Amino acid sequence: MEKIINNNDNLKSNNEEVLTSEKTSKETKRIKSIDRFRGFCVFAMLIFQFLKNFPSLGILSRLADHSLENGIIILPGMTLADIIAPAFIFAIGLTFALSFNKWQRLYGTKLAIIHYLERALAIIGVGTFLDLCNKFLSMFSGDYTLNAFDWTVFAFSVIALIGLALRSLALIPSWRKKLSPVAEQIFYIALSCLGVMNIIITSIDYASVVSGQGVIYSYWVTLQGIGFAILIAFPFVKAKSWVKFLGASIITIAFTIYHQLGNNRELLDVIVHGGVVGGFGWGAMLIFDMFIADIYFKNKSYAFVTSALFCAIGVMTTQWLGTINMGSCSPTFILVGVGLSGLIFAVFDLLDRYHKIKFDPLLWWGKNPIIMFLVEFFVIGLYTSLMPESALAGAPVWLALIQGVIAIVGLTAFAYLLAKKKKSISL
Repeated sequence: MEKIINNNDNLKSNNEEVLTSEKTSKETKRIKSIDRFRGFCVFAMLIFQFLKNFPSLGILSRLADHSLENGIIILPGMTLADIIAPAFIFAIGLTFALSFNKWQRLYGTKLAIIHYLERALAIIGVGTFLDLCNKFLSMFSGDYTLNAFDWTVFAFSVIALIGLALRSLALIPSWRKKLSPVAEQIFYIALSCLGVMNIIITSIDYASVVSGQGVIYSYWVTLQGIGFAILIAFPFVKAKSWVKFLGASIITIAFTIYHQLGNNRELLDVIVHGGVVGGFGWGAMLIFDMFIADIYFKNKSYAFVTSALFCAIGVMTTQWLGTINMGSCSPTFILVGVGLSGLIFAVFDLLDRYHKIKFDPLLWWGKNPIIMFLVEFFVIGLYTSLMPESALAGAPVWLALIQGVIAIVGLTAFAYLLAKKKKSISL
């Protein structure tokens, strides 16, 4: 009888393991519409980064222009190019909680928290490194002189590159156990230090702007804004939906009060995306995105209706809060950015039901979004910096198109190879 009871217990335990495995599989299964949406965002960044260098393409180059004078205006104060960054933030919000829960389940709460904080700081750190590369190119052309902080960034960048080289060597099976833990620590600590330093000096930059002295260091672009938004939103990753909505609302209201006081709107517009202060607006945007994601995984229709409401409220409040301004991350931009991004994702979610073909370039791009963003940013940035002016601004339409096709095909081929080999590379 005892043997039968033990067998029943074993059978029950096995069944529980199977059910747990099936649940885990469902939770971690990739959603193709999200991957395609993410791929669309990164691919659009490639197109826009490339097109802005070729004015000969006419209306195509205007697609990438953020200025109201030359860009394609879609809403009061907002151009078509302005929606891509909020859409990328929305894509992060869709899977932020799911990804954290997976890490927490596999490695525990402490390691999951450390990983995501390091990852956010590392994203800022990578942006810092890319800014340094641009400064070096300007130095070689005689337009810039490196200061003490630039050399400090250079030193930490060298340490991060050493860590990256060691991580590459750790791919060799015989060296994996010895090198992998050390390499990851060197890599992440160096990039995290760069991230912390960037936040500090960009805060100094904003204080300098407020005092009327102007920007001193200039180390803040899209990647820094994304990483800082993740830091602001991270405390809400495990929160209930209503807490996310309440938290995002409080941050938005506080930011709105500051944004509307005096000439703060103009001051925020001096540093890209409002710098660290504007980053709180981007953080609120990400928390709202996470709130909509919670709704999406329960009821898709409600999520898309909520997105439409955000967009409508954002547009209506322009008559009291001013036009939609990406430069200062205006309150209306936060609301419209959340709502419009959700509606764009709704299109991808709808199309997913009818997608049957194997040729799926956006899916390839979306499986490694951060890496593809870094690769395209580095390749296109380096290419446009080194090419002579006659090959870019002075290029005829046919030459501009040839260069564009080569860039798109080459980077898409790289994305395809990663997807085909099922290689998912992340920071």
